[in-house]
Amino acid sequence: MSDQSADVSRRAFLRAGAGATAVAAGAGTAAAQEEGGGGGGNVKAVFPSYVSDANGPGYEDMRGSSEVTVEVGAGSGGFAFAPTNIWVDAGTTVVFEFVAPSHNVKPNTQPDGGGLAGTEGGQFATIPEGETYEVTLETGGMYTYNCAPHEGQGMKGAIAVGGDVETEELDTGGGGSTRPQVPDAAKSLGIATGFGMAATLGLGYFFIKYGGDYGEYDE
Repeated sequence: MSDQSADVSRRAFLRAGAGATAVAAGAGTAAAQEEGGGGGGNVKAVFPSYVSDANGPGYEDMRGSSEVTVEVGAGSGGFAFAPTNIWVDAGTTVVFEFVAPSHNVKPNTQPDGGGLAGTEGGQFATIPEGETYEVTLETGGMYTYNCAPHEGQGMKGAIAVGGDVETEELDTGGGGSTRPQVPDAAKSLGIATGFGMAATLGLGYFFIKYGGDYGEYDE
């Protein structure tokens, strides 16, 4: 094979390797953008004082998910919604999953046109463990709700819907570890880039071992 043919083969290999790296990196970037649900940014929704004494594991930004789950009857005592306060996009379906008996979901406040009707039955009618209640919240704004039999015991929750809600900056200071934190998106991109490099090396090995006689290479 002539030197010209060898050069063409080597250029083809380089193009293939670069293409594999670009595809892998692009996939990693897309995965990073879709990962983890949260809407990102440096802000969180501000929730009303009604839920300031609520039981539960606190706040979670769940934007980016078309369906989310809130456990009813969570926590060591079984008197909490988990997560307690969430932020979702308009049009998200919220599934209330009853993980303990003798609880219900009753709306407290919601924006005009809000669709949080709560579970059926009277004020203190409860839902059996293992059942679910789901609602799709199309109207943006702040929703608060409770378990009617256990509201006085702090079994309350809230849902911020859409971007037209009050927000505050995330608290990134305070004590704890001072080590820099690597964002999940950066981790995903790093993994994808590493995969692309491995693919390039694999292609190189393949071309060298099985690509035929490239002829003598002139420096």
